[in-house]
Amino acid sequence: MSLFWCRSLRRIPLLALGASLVAAPVWGATFESTMADAAWQLESSQFECRLSQAIPLYGAAVFSRRAGEEQSFYLRQDSRQLAPGEARLEVQNPLWEEIPGSRELGRVDVVEGERPVQLDWRDSQQLMATLQSGKRLVFARQAWYGEDTQVRIMVEPVSFRPALERFHRCQAGLLPVNYDQIARTALYFQLGQDELPDEELEKLEQLALYARADDAVTRIFIDGHTDAMGLRADNLELSRQRAEWVAQYLMDRDVPESMITVRWHGERYPVASNHTPEGRHQNRRVTLRVDRADERLNASRQP
Repeated sequence: MSLFWCRSLRRIPLLALGASLVAAPVWGATFESTMADAAWQLESSQFECRLSQAIPLYGAAVFSRRAGEEQSFYLRQDSRQLAPGEARLEVQNPLWEEIPGSRELGRVDVVEGERPVQLDWRDSQQLMATLQSGKRLVFARQAWYGEDTQVRIMVEPVSFRPALERFHRCQAGLLPVNYDQIARTALYFQLGQDELPDEELEKLEQLALYARADDAVTRIFIDGHTDAMGLRADNLELSRQRAEWVAQYLMDRDVPESMITVRWHGERYPVASNHTPEGRHQNRRVTLRVDRADERLNASRQP
């Protein structure tokens, strides 16, 4: 969700914040860490980098970047506090400064669910810059259980700079894609060809890289298809060649053969009309389905 900036609908330069700090108002409930506990924790892997600060009795403030995606920020709530609507985002002097005060930086949407506030890459960068400058972030909104109760969620800048450096190093080691991006992949062939063009090879290379990195991957199903041009028997054979070519490509990149299931269907299952060039192009494909152990477990638990 985007971050909406107040009054002039433009971003407020961080260097100007200190010039117009005003006295902070009194609120009904504040959720914050003590100075001793306001640490930033990094969880790092090839699949996601997550930098978070626990907020006692509420949840956490989290900067996250998944493989293949842009960085984001969200509040995670274990205890529901904020009413849906629009919250004020404030910048406040830290506790150790002599002059208290806060200034409104903008407005953010609050929604139902575990992540009531979610901000995109651009806005999360603004929050990082604020914390780097030594300022606190304050998300202020009425409580869901009463209009007369105001709630503040405080995010502290304590030790943020060294933690951010580790977060950036983690991002350099992320895979180029995540599971959601490769779980269902379609590769498109040129007319009569059983090898992939370069742009499709890049997709297959990324899938192979992910399959080698993720120990939870259990099986890759490869299905070959053709358009309806030519004889059915020839199309069935061509779909086999295409599917087996893709399988061999994965095995040449150290994806275990025992993990791969190859099937071919010729022209039997079109996804578009065979009466147009565009439709025939969509039908000349090999599809890959990547299964993970945790995905099967989740599916088995569904009613």
